[in-house]
Amino acid sequence: MTPPAPSPFLARYWPVLLLLLGLASVIWPVLGLPAGFASCIGLVALRAPAPSELPRARWWLVAGALAASVGMVRFVATLAMPGIVGGGRRAVEQQAVSRLRDVLFAQDAMRRAAWIDPDADGIGSAAFLEELCGAPPRRGQPPRATPVLHCGELVSTPLGLAARSGAYLYGVCLPVEGGGYAATPEARVDEERAERHFVAYAWPEEATANQLDDVFFIDEHENIRAAVMPASQLPPRCDAALAEPPWQPWRGKQPRPGPLPGDPNSTSPSP
Repeated sequence: MTPPAPSPFLARYWPVLLLLLGLASVIWPVLGLPAGFASCIGLVALRAPAPSELPRARWWLVAGALAASVGMVRFVATLAMPGIVGGGRRAVEQQAVSRLRDVLFAQDAMRRAAWIDPDADGIGSAAFLEELCGAPPRRGQPPRATPVLHCGELVSTPLGLAARSGAYLYGVCLPVEGGGYAATPEARVDEERAERHFVAYAWPEEATANQLDDVFFIDEHENIRAAVMPASQLPPRCDAALAEPPWQPWRGKQPRPGPLPGDPNSTSPSP
């Protein structure tokens, strides 16, 4: 069976259509890849035009291929590369927030098990980062056989000791007597408030000079916030997210409702 012959219009004008597609890709870069692919197929399929075909078909195809090349370059520059960079940034951001949630879950475990409970009321106090990572508690409690949080390397920062994970550092601050928060175990912890509150931050270890860097915050209610801060303000102060308005909920994340883990009659699920 003989295949149907192409329409007279397509037989004569398909090089012009490819040229128009290439020109359109210059204006709308999203057409760059299909225009480039179609132009390659057209050039491979090109044969010497018969007298009945459109004159100068080869030149139309070459012009269309050049236009499609411009469209592909624009596609890579305006759509593909920003998408790749944005995807990498989102992955780093997700890792930083995930690590902060690990700190939250470790503090939940401390509260439920009352591993640090100076007033012996059965509700544990939050722990400093070193205590979460396996160092002996400094508030009259015996050491644990295994750490609540696997921290990796601890490094000294102006805030206090911080844990390194990927490109970010993480620090924990507890309420102290007289008000405010501190990240150093030498501070006198307000144990009653420490049963209800802690704050933790994640910030880039290598801050970008003359630019703003993403910094993340979490508290006992899984209230996750984000802000951009200059290198001169890193690491953030313990009260940075509590006192400064630029901090916004991360991706619209809402705090978890209900009582804290370990509270009497608490029904909150284990992480």
